Amino acid sequence: MNMINKGIPYFPTPANFFDEEVMELLEAKFGVLASYMVMRLLCKIYKEGYYISWGKEQNLIFVRKVGGGIKEDMMEKIVDLLLEKGFFHKETYEKHGILTSEQIQRVWFEATTRRKIDFSQLPYLLETKQRKRIHKDELNKENANIFPTQEEVSSENADISRQTKLKETKLNTEEEEISDASFEIPGYAYNQATHNMNGLIESLERHKVTNLKERQTILRLSDYGRKGTQVWKLLSNTAWSKIGAPGKYIIAALASGRK
Repeated sequence: MNMINKGIPYFPTPANFFDEEVMELLEAKFGVLASYMVMRLLCKIYKEGYYISWGKEQNLIFVRKVGGGIKEDMMEKIVDLLLEKGFFHKETYEKHGILTSEQIQRVWFEATTRRKIDFSQLPYLLETKQRKRIHKDELNKENANIFPTQEEVSSENADISRQTKLKETKLNTEEEEISDASFEIPGYAYNQATHNMNGLIESLERHKVTNLKERQTILRLSDYGRKGTQVWKLLSNTAWSKIGAPGKYIIAALASGRK
């Protein structure tokens, strides 16, 4: 089955990637070139999407293209070890002959949620939190016009509530600018040393910010979850039980802080 989606230009790599147990075991058994081959393999997967077909023919083509002294039989052993250690999803490989994992799919989903893709039609999805999230987002879209929200702001948040109304025209314009299909997350946002974009998205979900326009606006105003910025203080210090429109509240607060 051909991929019905495109790959992504960047993917995050943890700073301790080469210190992980499976990488250390690979290097101990096959030398430092082994971890390099894993990185090349990940690049190939993300370039194509969130999985690749894999077998003897693909193994041969991959080794010949990469070069560097790695033979076909050694590459087979490297992939076998990655499957045994759970780096790739073994059951999916044995059933469908593809390489993927929950982590790979999570990264790909986070990077492509703003593309116009029918995620329900994608093949080889694993039973992950991300798959449940797709279902949840679809339900939220269906129910968006059924359950209207009412703003109940406490006295300590009254000033920000008033600012929301004053900035409504400006914020609506900003939202329209970034809520179309061309909205792309810059590569630096995936640097986990400076940003926590995934954590921000999870926090927005937890506080029931389901509107796509609002999420995109918050991402941009927070510089895509840059660590140490106002958005994190806002998320931790606000009495959320008293906020009836959390998305608009966060946008107003961040917009006010930029002045």
